[in-house]
Amino acid sequence: MGDSERALIERIGRRFPKRRALVGVGDDAAVVPADGRIVVTSDMLVEGVDFTASTPIAFVARKSLAANVSDIAAMGAAPAFFTLSLGLPVTWPGDVDGFFEALEIAATEWEIELIGGDLSAAPVVTVAITAIGELPSGQRPLLRSGAHSGERLYLSRPIGGAAAGLQLLRAGWRVADDGSVDPPATLTDQAGYALREFAAAAIRRQVDPSPEVRLGARLGRIPEISSCIDLSDGLSTDLQHLCEASRCGAVIDRSRIPLFQELPQSAAALGIDASSAVLHGGEELALLFTSTLRESDLSTRLGQPVYAIGRMREGSGIMLSVDGVETPLEPLGFDHFADHGGASLPQ
Repeated sequence: MGDSERALIERIGRRFPKRRALVGVGDDAAVVPADGRIVVTSDMLVEGVDFTASTPIAFVARKSLAANVSDIAAMGAAPAFFTLSLGLPVTWPGDVDGFFEALEIAATEWEIELIGGDLSAAPVVTVAITAIGELPSGQRPLLRSGAHSGERLYLSRPIGGAAAGLQLLRAGWRVADDGSVDPPATLTDQAGYALREFAAAAIRRQVDPSPEVRLGARLGRIPEISSCIDLSDGLSTDLQHLCEASRCGAVIDRSRIPLFQELPQSAAALGIDASSAVLHGGEELALLFTSTLRESDLSTRLGQPVYAIGRMREGSGIMLSVDGVETPLEPLGFDHFADHGGASLPQ
């Protein structure tokens, strides 16, 4: 790396000056104000499991923060502060300043302040973040356990892009620092402009997902929103988590699930399993939530479209309705321990 720990910490402190924190980077611990209720979450990205050495480090930085900010948004809270623990191989050839530059841009975009952390040598690049969010005084957190039978089930945006991007990366597509993509040699002559554009958008959704920061805070202020979870493990698995916590079942109308742009048109030509990407693909960071409100009314109140894809119902488990025929939908999304390779990229 070419830097002493002290020199790197000093540079980090200059890049992330104290704003709202009472005590920030550089002391034994941070001190932050707490006017409302505090929401805390943590997430970790590990090279070889969640990304590879060929993944541009700027995307690793943004994605590590995005995963935490998304969890805060799913609770109806606003991001406020975070700590970073970063492990790097001693001989790591990567761009440390590029990592922190991208992290700074993301933190500014999502209005969250770095207040401390730790640096260490590690066998592989490891990024662990703990994020703190705030709920306004008197506002309840959105939980997975609040859904009731009969309520509508909503998605915040079209899905399937992140999983499609992962499938493309596994098939040999590569992403550059600027987000441009190159197909594998076997597809160079066949990947026309439209397919390249789709591939670039899908891969970008995979390596640089966008958390629903503002939407999450708005959902928290609407009393008729009863539960919420972010899509990190896949629609089938995260809905199963919500169902189990709320002691309900659910039925999804396949025709009402909003699909990532051009996914149906491009999937076959690029060897993408579109159905798996939509139903089971993780790392979307969209929000899945329940409400008694109708789609048009809720979209109007939120100031953006949201998508009713089904309903909660009594019982347990998830049913998928296709042309009026219901069949059980198994939770086949990512599980780090049940399926180690489920979300990892090729070496």
